[in-house]
Amino acid sequence: MFTRIIKGGIVRQRRKLLLIALTVMLGVSLATAMLNVMLDVGDKINQELKTYGANLNVVPRGASFLGDLYGLEEGAGVSDKYLREDELGRLKTIFWAYNIVDFAPYLETPVTAPDHDRSFTAVGTWFRKTLDLPTGEKVATGMRGLKSWWTMEGDWPDDAAGDQAVLGYVIAKRLGLKPGDRLDVSGPNGEPVSVVVTGVFNSGSAEDD
Repeated sequence: MFTRIIKGGIVRQRRKLLLIALTVMLGVSLATAMLNVMLDVGDKINQELKTYGANLNVVPRGASFLGDLYGLEEGAGVSDKYLREDELGRLKTIFWAYNIVDFAPYLETPVTAPDHDRSFTAVGTWFRKTLDLPTGEKVATGMRGLKSWWTMEGDWPDDAAGDQAVLGYVIAKRLGLKPGDRLDVSGPNGEPVSVVVTGVFNSGSAEDD
């Protein structure tokens, strides 16, 4: 009897039941599509922002941007603060770790090329470095990923080599150097350093110099 009543209700209200089923299907499809967009949009935004370079600068506690704002010189007790290189992996252990796609340290120093009678700024950094994180994971990071829009003539340096460098195309043109050439420079303390130029990059910014 009960089965007959259910079957009769289905037959008599077929259109209403089909409309309900269609509504449920549309609702489930819409919810699924929204979830896919929400889960995927973060990754796409990260990749888009990555093509425009770093959007976050990390400085040690006690340091500031007073040098940029007021011309405070190094050694004044505020601008000459540094992060420890062996602690940079902690960036991938904070709450926003998955939003940090790539990172690299910067250590700038003025150098002179005696053979070319030129002075410019050298930047020490990572090009492709694998870090062991405190969580037990491994992460590969560095300038190769951070500056993915750079056009490079030649190759990126090998971090393990230690005596390789890349030049911005402006300074490379002034020095008359190309990939494969050797460049001799001296730092602020006068100690000579010889490096092999593995590549010449074009960043479209002040880094070219």
